[in-house]
Amino acid sequence: MLEFIIEICGWIGALSYSIYSIPQAASAIHLGRTQGLSSGMVILLFGGALCSLIYILPDTSSPLFYNFSLSLISATTIFRYHFWPRKK
Repeated sequence: MLEFIIEICGWIGALSYSIYSIPQAASAIHLGRTQGLSSGMVILLFGGALCSLIYILPDTSSPLFYNFSLSLISATTIFRYHFWPRKK
């Protein structure tokens, strides 16, 4: 029973952690640029998500695999619109 509770907590935590950057990514897509984000933060967000996904690749059954995959998609979107904003 304890293992089941730990597994559920892992999935809830992974889901919660992975969706934190989705509003910023959606805003970047909508506006065609990012606002108020430092370049250093964007680089660290992207690099951290990429390295974390590479680290967890051998264990694709882990909740962290889905967490880091979704985080990398959001981070890539933010990275793209931060450094290459849409032309007006």
